[in-house]
This record gives sequence, C-alpha cells and structure tokens, in this order.
Amino acid sequence: MYKVQIKDYMSLLEKCYNVKSPLYVYGGPGIGKSEAPRQVFPKVALEMKRKYVEWTDLTLDEKKACIAAPEKYWVFCDQRVGQMDSTDLRGIPNMVNSEMLETIPMSWVIYFTAKGAAGAIFFDELNLAAPVVAGQAYQIINERTIADRRLAPDVFVFGAGNRAGIDQAFVQEMPFPLKDRFNEFEVEPDVVSWTNWATSNKINPHLIAFVQWKNSYLYKVDTNKSNKSSTPRGIARASRLIGDANVTSDETHTMVSIAVGEGFATEFQAYTTCYSKLNWKTIFKNPESVADMTIDKKWAIIGGLSEMYIKIKKVDKESIALFAQMLDILSYMEPDFTLVGIKMIKDSDANTKKYTSLLTAYPKIEEFVEKFGKYIMS
Repeated sequence: MYKVQIKDYMSLLEKCYNVKSPLYVYGGPGIGKSEAPRQVFPKVALEMKRKYVEWTDLTLDEKKACIAAPEKYWVFCDQRVGQMDSTDLRGIPNMVNSEMLETIPMSWVIYFTAKGAAGAIFFDELNLAAPVVAGQAYQIINERTIADRRLAPDVFVFGAGNRAGIDQAFVQEMPFPLKDRFNEFEVEPDVVSWTNWATSNKINPHLIAFVQWKNSYLYKVDTNKSNKSSTPRGIARASRLIGDANVTSDETHTMVSIAVGEGFATEFQAYTTCYSKLNWKTIFKNPESVADMTIDKKWAIIGGLSEMYIKIKKVDKESIALFAQMLDILSYMEPDFTLVGIKMIKDSDANTKKYTSLLTAYPKIEEFVEKFGKYIMS
C-alpha cells in the first residue's frame, strides 16, 4: 500500500475534501490519524469564513444553534464506528407516523444533511465495526446519503482504521469492490511533522528533544505484546502526566513508564541523566564549548534551553540577556541542531510578540539570520 507521512496526509486530505473524493486512511494506533484532520480543517473553515467547531465538544444548545443556522459553521464530527450499532447511523424508527416507516436521525445527521451545512464526518475505527455497521458507513461515504437524507454538497466523509495483521486488532477486511471506490494510503511515523505539532501543543520540551535524539521511539510497537508500545498519542499523554515535575525524578520515570512503556522510560532516563549532568554555568560562560559535545548532550541542551524559554514571562533587561546567551549557545552547534532548537523555542509559546521582541533585541541578529535563514524571524 502507498505510504505517506503526516504532512502528506494533511495535504492529501485537503485535496480529497476539495473534490469530495472518498478516502480511507490506514495507520497504527495513536499515530495521528484523527489528530491530522484537526490541523487541516480549521484552516479550511477560515477560508470559507465559517466558525470551526467539533460536534462532540458542543452543548445541546450549541448543537441546536448549528442546526438552526448551518451556513455559519464548519463542523468536524469524529464518530468511532467500532462502538456503534446500526441505529446510530440509520436512526431509530418513528412509530408515531402510521402511513409509512420513518426514522429519527441523530442530531449530527440532521446538521450534515441541512441546506448550507459544511464540514467533515470522520468514521474512525471503521474496520473494527460489526460488518452491518461498517457496510452502512461505507455506503454513506460512497453514496453520500444517511438515514434517507442526502448530505449537503460541502460535507466530506472519510474513514480510517488499523492495519490488518500488524496492529494486533481484530479488523474486518474491506471487500475488493468496495476498496476500489476509495482513495487509500497508510500513514507512517514522521518525526518532523510530529515535532512541529508537539512544540505548538505544549508537549514537554525534553520529550521532544529525546525523540529528536532517538527517532525510533516516536512509534515503537512491542511485538511480544507484553510491554507497552510508544506512540505519538502516548508521548502526549506522558507530557500531561509529567506536568511541572522535575524530568529527572523517579516520579517522571514512573509517569513515562505507564504512558509509553518501560523501554521508552529507561532510554528517556538516560537522556535526563545526561541533562542533569550539564554544567550550565560553563556552557553559558563558554558557549563555543557545545561544538565538541556529544549528540546526546546537544539534544539535552536544546531541551533545557526550550524549557528556559517557556519560563520567560516578560521581556525585560534580564530576559533579553538570557535569550541572547541562548542564541549564542545554539549558534555554535551544527545548523541542523540550531534550526530545530530555534523552532522548538519559537513554537513553544503562543506569545509571538515575546519571541519577536527578544529576537530583535539580540545584538548579533543580522549575523544570526544570515547564517541560519530568515525563517527564524517569522
């Protein structure tokens, strides 16, 4: 099967949405099949000058508002088909009308079949569903009808599921005649795209730096089934569990172990041990010393600098001096390290004004931009 990385998934998803061409996405658990659409569709909504909302996050009154004025909203609806029965898609029979049998559809069906509606219905875990439910979902994707109603023209429906024989999931194979109606591809782990997402979503900078050092741990499946695997979803969970705790503590090791497995936690502990031994006084006094350091120390330094930047709360004389020293340190690393370090710093805080102010106050800004690229200014 054709394999793509997350960045390609996002691009292909938008193309399929634009022409409403049926799409099916394969990929391992926690790899980002349901997260990538959440990065793509808010931009689509913005282009259409509509308010982006996620159906499952809305209150009953907010759902009624969407149904009453569908032209104002762009709705993303994540439906876990593996947990459905047939009435969730077809609706329940309306026994009041004696002339013919009609069904009462779910609220999200009413929205997506309303005139002026726009958005996407995502049928996740599709190949884990009972055959009768999966068959109904496939019919909706292909024929664009649901509960005897037709989807609005600006509504896109797509599906995703785990891989047969690889992900240890009891999946139902899609029949060939049905597969032939879909665009399909498999999503692979992508450290670059994940790093972009992770830095913008407040993932612990040390976890990001560790994955940069040990790429294979972004998605590492335990084939023996006895140990916990590491996935992008699990790493995000580990970050939330760590919170503000010291990354070198026994508590952090425990939190990482239960989130992404002992293998990941043991290697991460080696990283944090390296980080704990860094002599920051020497590094700040002699930034050129980082040039000859080992790779693990360089990633630990980048993780530490990102953590320091996050803790800067205001732009003052002290923070300007600290930021200048941080850039001095990064400038003595190889360009690949420097660029990742700058990106982690820049994207770790939504306060872009803080970054711009600190950067423009850097005494060596012209030399730095010339060496590492103008993109650091954006």
